Amino acid sequence: LFLEHLTSMRGLVVRRFNELPGVSCALPQGCYVAFADIRQTGRTASEIHHDLLTHARVAVVPGLPRWFGPGADGHIRISFATSKEVLEEAFQRMERAMAHE
Repeated sequence: LFLEHLTSMRGLVVRRFNELPGVSCALPQGCYVAFADIRQTGRTASEIHHDLLTHARVAVVPGLPRWFGPGADGHIRISFATSKEVLEEAFQRMERAMAHE
């Protein structure tokens, strides 16, 4: 049952990330976090992390090379091991915050 829930939340997060301007996200294959590519936004992962935390009150983890290796640069991570309601609220906040940047 929990695996079905995570699969559903994974789909929701990937779809919602791919709807954000300049963001793309591939389907994670064995983890409860999504790793979204934000390079097309023209902003760094640290900038987006700071702005989402400050303006949307949503915590994402910047894909900093010192934490995740050189391929992580230009990405953000978010856990989808939570409820649909929490994720929908988070993405609504992120949409509003990113629209005003």
